[in-house]
Amino acid sequence: MGKLRGLTGSAGGSLARNREFRLLWLSFTMSVAADQIFPVTVTIAALNAGGTASTVGAIFTCRWIALIVFALLGGLWADRLPRRAVMVASMGFQCCVAAVGLCGAASPWLLALLVFLVGGAEAFHRPAYQACLSSVLTPEQRPAGAALTAVSWRLGAMIGPGLGAYVVTVWSPRIGFLAVLTAYLLGLVLLLPLREPVVTPGRRASAVREIADGVFEVVRRRWVLGIIVAVAFQQMLTIAPAQVLLPLVSRETFGGDAVYGTALALLSVGGLVGGLVSMRWKPGRPGLAAIAGLAVYGVVPLALVWPVSPGLVYACYITAGLGLEIFAVQWVVNLQREIPPERLARVTSVDWLAASVMTPLGLTLTGPAVAAIGRPALLAIGAVAGFAVPLATVFLRGMTRFRSDVTSLNYGHSP
Repeated sequence: MGKLRGLTGSAGGSLARNREFRLLWLSFTMSVAADQIFPVTVTIAALNAGGTASTVGAIFTCRWIALIVFALLGGLWADRLPRRAVMVASMGFQCCVAAVGLCGAASPWLLALLVFLVGGAEAFHRPAYQACLSSVLTPEQRPAGAALTAVSWRLGAMIGPGLGAYVVTVWSPRIGFLAVLTAYLLGLVLLLPLREPVVTPGRRASAVREIADGVFEVVRRRWVLGIIVAVAFQQMLTIAPAQVLLPLVSRETFGGDAVYGTALALLSVGGLVGGLVSMRWKPGRPGLAAIAGLAVYGVVPLALVWPVSPGLVYACYITAGLGLEIFAVQWVVNLQREIPPERLARVTSVDWLAASVMTPLGLTLTGPAVAAIGRPALLAIGAVAGFAVPLATVFLRGMTRFRSDVTSLNYGHSP
């Protein structure tokens, strides 16, 4: 914790001395580890059962379906109930799902069901975590807290898949499921002693009305709506095509998969650096910094259009990772400040739903688009969209400072 203390400084009290944050962050880190090992385990289990690449793709489509189906409900219940209780319940459910994988060889249908169920639980856990994170931190601590969350995520993305592949390859998918179960269980146990500050919920209404209230909190703030729309379209037009086409460029241009794997690792390294930078940096115009960080991802498809050397691809991916995490930290911190705490989980779920819809759409349309207009043209469109879509939002009211002149509303629901 000495390093943590040094990184976060003394503003608002060191995070190292914030017991509730320590428990919440360590629990989240365990959840990230499980989330990274789980897909590797499922993939190898599916291939062992005679599945193909198409089988694996169909199995993981179930995760996106679950996120889309349950995202708004997850935010709703994370605002209705104590966030700690929602996280404990979702991680307990994920433990049960992982335990099913311990029973032995699983058919592709069963694996698809497990992926769907874990994705559904994730839809409840994520909004609850973001809302709880806001409640256990002072405003001065929130940038460092959001940055450490980003660091955990990026470290998990760097280490988790390799660790999962090693465990499953050396032993078996059953041991992989055991590792997933252990990580989820540790995350759950860490949440049990957490003392969540009381957040007074709004008056209870119908589920549809309360979800609509969350959507209204987004719509009445132009900068919030603008960012959600921009991220969703950038996911579809820029990030998804680059994700699909990077391995093809790696093989066809550079003769193997090394550039593919290294570029993804460097994306996480850039994100890690961006998270560390965001612990200290407090830009005067956080919205402008966030938009610039998001727009930087446009260099990725640009590098894939003209992949003149592996070094260029690597530089673009590490720069994109840096920008993405600078954006993510500023977005989360200012959303926590701007949105009333009793509605924060619902707003988070709206953000997540938009990305969850557009990402699989982009992944699905990439193949037909390449067949129709060619890979260079599609990547060029992705590069233009990567820069233009975020930058177009800069003209919206409140965008450059991530602030809006709106008053808190009492929706007047009946008990």
